[in-house]
Amino acid sequence: MILTVNCNPAVDKTYNTTGLMTGQVNRMRDFVILPGGKGINVTKVLRQFGAEVAAVGFLGGYTGEFIEEALEKMNVRREFTRIRNLTRTNINIIGDDGYVTEILEPGPRVAAFERDMFLDKFKKLAPESECVVLSGSLTEGLEPDFYGKLVKICNEAGVKSFLSTGGEALLRGIEQKPYCVKLNRRELEYITGVKLSTEAEIIQAAYTYVKTGVSKVVVSMKDKGILEIGKSRVIKAVAPRVKKINTVGCGDSIVAAMVLGLVKDLGEEDTMQLAAGIAAANATTLESGMIPQDTMNDLIKNVAIVTM
Repeated sequence: MILTVNCNPAVDKTYNTTGLMTGQVNRMRDFVILPGGKGINVTKVLRQFGAEVAAVGFLGGYTGEFIEEALEKMNVRREFTRIRNLTRTNINIIGDDGYVTEILEPGPRVAAFERDMFLDKFKKLAPESECVVLSGSLTEGLEPDFYGKLVKICNEAGVKSFLSTGGEALLRGIEQKPYCVKLNRRELEYITGVKLSTEAEIIQAAYTYVKTGVSKVVVSMKDKGILEIGKSRVIKAVAPRVKKINTVGCGDSIVAAMVLGLVKDLGEEDTMQLAAGIAAANATTLESGMIPQDTMNDLIKNVAIVTM
């Protein structure tokens, strides 16, 4: 079983329109409503590859019920902590002009007793899991070191954890030495406090965390590819260029691929090839975290792998 942690899930509304004009009436051409948030996207990808997944986190109100019902249809084991406040809704507006506008609501406030209920459940489920994915932002009421506490619980139980978040949650979480950290250049600059202009600088910055005990750091660089920095080598994977429809969830697809590589015992190069192919395929569809298999298979065959 893979355990995914969803501290700040959302109902995602994605609209298509000719273009967005501020200060004016904007009529949308069509829309879809889907369960979202980074952890939910990871869960969706894992289920498409047949992985057994249990999802934990916080859900509240009718939006929370929408997410839980959607996961039930995917045969995901649901172990959420119900909270009094309403799960957020996010809006993603995709214009024909190529611009994507995201409107993200603040997450609900989690009360101290709700947080403690979650921790009790997590301490029980984490040791039963093959690995744990800690992905997405922290909602109000959770301290910046919350992911760090969860990583520590995983380490004490001998369970590998995958961390993908940002800001102080990333900074505090990486201190506890998760098995794998996935981030982008901007997030790496934040935690190092250094402007990173070249690939060599990115690799050097990421390697500082490998030296302190993180097994691997994965850095996404948009069209320039994905880097995996490990103890003994660096692997770079670059997917073919695709016509992008919606890039939301590409990073989450990479996280899911790294987890699949572990649980399916794939080699590092095969895992990176899978990660690049899944992420590129995700960008070709409107729904994030729903991977078109034929497109993915064609892309994977043409992913360029370089080892350093």
